[in-house]
Amino acid sequence: MLLSMVAAPAALAQEATLTLAEALELAGTSPSVDVTEAQVDVARGNQQQAGLRPNPEVSVEFENIAGTGVFRGLRATETTMAVGQRLELGGKRSARVEAARAETRVAELRAEIARADLALQVRQRFIDAVAARHRLLLAEQALTRSQELARIARVLVDVGRDPPLRALRAEANLGEAEAELTERTAEDEIARRLLAALWGEPTPPLSVNENSLPIDARAAPAEPLSVLAIRLADAELEAAEAVIDRERSLRTPDLTLSAGVRRNEEADAQGFIVGASVALPLFNRNQGSIAAAQAAARAAEAQRALLLVESARSIATARAMLGAAEERVETLETRTVPQAEEALRLATIGYRAGRFSLIELLDATDARDSALNSLINAREARDNAAAMFLRATAQ
Repeated sequence: MLLSMVAAPAALAQEATLTLAEALELAGTSPSVDVTEAQVDVARGNQQQAGLRPNPEVSVEFENIAGTGVFRGLRATETTMAVGQRLELGGKRSARVEAARAETRVAELRAEIARADLALQVRQRFIDAVAARHRLLLAEQALTRSQELARIARVLVDVGRDPPLRALRAEANLGEAEAELTERTAEDEIARRLLAALWGEPTPPLSVNENSLPIDARAAPAEPLSVLAIRLADAELEAAEAVIDRERSLRTPDLTLSAGVRRNEEADAQGFIVGASVALPLFNRNQGSIAAAQAAARAAEAQRALLLVESARSIATARAMLGAAEERVETLETRTVPQAEEALRLATIGYRAGRFSLIELLDATDARDSALNSLINAREARDNAAAMFLRATAQ
């Protein structure tokens, strides 16, 4: 069972087609997630420690040992055994616990932000992998078409219909298509490797499932006050205010009570002792730490105000970019690409009928491929804009 649990992420990464949901799940095993979770555990440990009371102290004291005269040997020895307990006054413990609890909340929100940032990276690299695969498929189609055009051009030159220059032009176009395919193949593998690197897998998935890619960002809430950055700023301000209370509580000195027994060997008698001690706050009333904590709280409040403006701007910008990207994709899908496809179809028919030259056919092919590349880029920009909008509105 343990072996199956360990092997599960690697097996998932080796599947023929990796979906976006699976990629997000695999990213949960990323070392960056372990770092943030460990930091949360550190804060929780500090919170637990903050709630503990001071330990009692036991003291043993021997007097009049091995002296001279009446104090010779152990005849006049006085032995004192006492137990002391420091009592925290001024609400130190409750203030300390509250400050530690607020800092734990800050650590938890930072972990949520780290997970949201990681999810954004997964989506972006998944989008890159899908776009790279589409460019690879387009390059493969272009190579197949160039091979066919080169064959046709050689036949036409052989029968005397076209001059030899046309065959050379077709061969040059074939060479460009082969070089383009080599480049796109490398880009496809690099994109998949970069995706798998997010969860520490050296072997990339064989392919990514583009059908799992559409990101529905329109349903995401767009309230600036509830996004992660503002929630973190609120938690940091709360923690700063709790630190002020903690530092103020340290102005009150603690009271130490002690009780014990003292034995006198010479008189063969013993008696009880009690005591109390308290520091006199004449010079150190923790003034500097209180002032520093108040300044930190002012900084946290100013930071929150800045983040509120930045959050609203980021959401508005992401929404505008998403809308523009969606309009561009729609234009390319409904107008540009269909028109380029029709132009290529007519040029192919005309070339085979001898009405168009090879140069005109290649121009129509380049225009169609350029339109398809623009569509791939537009879809990539749209999906990235949707991912950015999801991150900007993450709760």
